[in-house]
Amino acid sequence: MEQFQKTSRSSEFDAERKRSIALVIGREPSLHTVFQAIEPFRAANRVSEEALFSVDFIPADAENPPTSMDIALPVTGSFDDGRKYDLVFLLVTYDVSEAAKARLFKWLRRQSAAGGHLCGVDAGPLLLAEAGLLDGYAATCHWTAMASLREFSASSRIVEQLYVVDRNRSTCAGQAAALDYSMTMLRLICGAALYNLVCNELIYAAPRHAEVRQREIVNGQPFMTNPILSRAQRIMQETVEEPLEMEAVAERCGISVRELQYLFKRHLATSPKKIYMALRLQHAKELLLYSSMSIRETGLASGFATPSAYYRAFSAVYRKSPQEYRSDFAKKSTIYGRNLY
Repeated sequence: MEQFQKTSRSSEFDAERKRSIALVIGREPSLHTVFQAIEPFRAANRVSEEALFSVDFIPADAENPPTSMDIALPVTGSFDDGRKYDLVFLLVTYDVSEAAKARLFKWLRRQSAAGGHLCGVDAGPLLLAEAGLLDGYAATCHWTAMASLREFSASSRIVEQLYVVDRNRSTCAGQAAALDYSMTMLRLICGAALYNLVCNELIYAAPRHAEVRQREIVNGQPFMTNPILSRAQRIMQETVEEPLEMEAVAERCGISVRELQYLFKRHLATSPKKIYMALRLQHAKELLLYSSMSIRETGLASGFATPSAYYRAFSAVYRKSPQEYRSDFAKKSTIYGRNLY
């Protein structure tokens, strides 16, 4: 970030030179994420009446240009043109072929060596990690890929929050968080004066801090109703690989098992064991989607001692085996910009 911070001024625009931005986009991108990532920089050009930023769209795989909802994004650059960029967004939600991946990694390393700031968006951080470009950095990604990111990048500090800016690397959860990230980068690059004008232009009245968590639980925030439930949730999430007995969870929360069960029943209408199992299966699903782990390894990483126990628990909830789940997801295509599951 040094190349941005040293030129940032709060009283005037920093227009010493034009900044170049590249969006490297995979197949079936989220259009919402694409537009929110670039709009702050386009707005900066409008309100300053200067071409402060240029934006190029580059396909992550030239054989599969980005298209979503039958809307083809423009291709305005390639890995072969030799151009160097100040800021690179890597927005990829699905697999990139091995052949395309090799070219992509070479290009990303070249951009980094030339002083470019690399930002992985959505599942893009997985590719940065696979290329060795997140080693030693703090990072995040879309929560569905977070379990896999931890497996890909053991030397990184992985956190669940909207975005992370760490020196010359950034990572972002994507979707609505892309706007928060790009607005932060705009302020770092150009200073507060232009940032405030762009806030007015975009009616960006409620900036969110980077540290805001993407979720408190898979859906909704019922755990926030009680601090003990919130603590129990964190304990369960942190121990999915080696699940604790309920007595140990209750002890860490400073209450009895009976009290823990009462709180779950009162606030969530379920038992702590069922929530614990749901969190473990959620973890397994995330690994099945994006990691290269074997089926057996995803079960072990989710606290199942035997494949049979894993298969029974998974099939009982999702009505298909872990193999079928992974295979079905890989075969899916969508016109809506992002497959969930």
